[in-house]
Amino acid sequence: MMTFGVFILVLGILVFIHEFGHFVFAKRAGVRVETFSLGFGPRLFGWKRGETDYRISAVPLGGYVKMTGEDPKEEDADREDSFAKKSVAARMKIVLAGPLMNLILPLFLMPLVYIVGIEQPAYLDEPAVVGWVEQDTPAATAGFRPGDKIVRIQEEEITTWEKAKILFASNPNQALRVEFLREGEPMHAEITPESSGYEGGYTGLDQERPALIGGVSPGMPAEKAGLEAGDRIVAIDGAPIHYWGQMAAIIRAHPDDPLQIAIDRNGEASSLTVTPILDTETESGLLGIAYQEETVFKRYGLWKSVQNGVRNVGQAFVLTFYVLGKLFTGGLSIKTLGGPILIAKMTGDAARVGLSSLISFVAFLSLQLGILNLLPIPVLDGGHVLFLTLEAVLRRPVNIKIREGAQQVGFIMLLVFILIISYNDIRRVLPIQIEELFK
Repeated sequence: MMTFGVFILVLGILVFIHEFGHFVFAKRAGVRVETFSLGFGPRLFGWKRGETDYRISAVPLGGYVKMTGEDPKEEDADREDSFAKKSVAARMKIVLAGPLMNLILPLFLMPLVYIVGIEQPAYLDEPAVVGWVEQDTPAATAGFRPGDKIVRIQEEEITTWEKAKILFASNPNQALRVEFLREGEPMHAEITPESSGYEGGYTGLDQERPALIGGVSPGMPAEKAGLEAGDRIVAIDGAPIHYWGQMAAIIRAHPDDPLQIAIDRNGEASSLTVTPILDTETESGLLGIAYQEETVFKRYGLWKSVQNGVRNVGQAFVLTFYVLGKLFTGGLSIKTLGGPILIAKMTGDAARVGLSSLISFVAFLSLQLGILNLLPIPVLDGGHVLFLTLEAVLRRPVNIKIREGAQQVGFIMLLVFILIISYNDIRRVLPIQIEELFK
């Protein structure tokens, strides 16, 4: 039950922030706001102040602001304080205010995550010693080897992996001079991080990570073969394995090929055969194992928290557009998307991990809500912006029949989308985890 309660609370916060944006700018523009509701359906309780009814409604999955004259066919649409009578610029501000509030909220929430404290990978505070170099990457082309210690990137001194990662990620497609030590001897190389879309610049450099399994996905080849969390992979097909990246490269290169894997389990050696499945999105092998990263709990000062928070929001912003681009171009299957059931589960999981995790998740959801609402689809805020833009260009409102037809099409598109992601939820989450929503 905790998961469901937290989900409703989070949804309420995000909807309130969104609708509050519409409400404030409507009031500023002199538009009569009839209703400000959290939830849909019958009114449960509330109060009336001035012309506005502030209410809590029965169905807690959303909310709305009702303004006089939103529908130009209303009897009151000709009132001076109606939405329809305001200028295009004023109406544009009112419409944009909702999603912009959702985009702004993460800029306040993410710094709070670092002030409260966050679990982060322990290696980020360690010296930038290369543990593995992925093949066919900028790092491999530049000639890096395991054991190289990065000491300077451009003019910046490097003392930790965190600083190296930030500089690489923030300079995609930029040639960088990297100075490093190889067996104590100073060397240098030029590396150009590839643009990976959602992560910024990618080099192929990895920290030193032992091939130790931290988790096994249910129903995947690793679990079926008998691999367990805590197993250390020591060899694959007779080749000694020292690093996680080394092991992962072999697995990715052998989809549908049986692999003889030697493991160390609590000091006892054993061997088993595993056949990676083909990951159709990456065209590579997949076992269903995860690395359990050693983490440390850290708190940051105000300025550092703001820097880290804003950077994370920027990365999440790019990530969302990267995913949308992949969806629209067919590079990502819509089957990967999740709907309300999955979001509710993830909200509960974040709440159980801790306050920082929950705040971070709320910030990410708010950002996505703001971006998705700006898509030029009728019935969304972005659709209203589209019609207002056309009105400004044509110097007259778009024909009401055209708008109504477009909104019907937009509503059907949205309904189909909701049905698809709900089906994804049922297929992926509901059979085995719906009971967790009420824990």
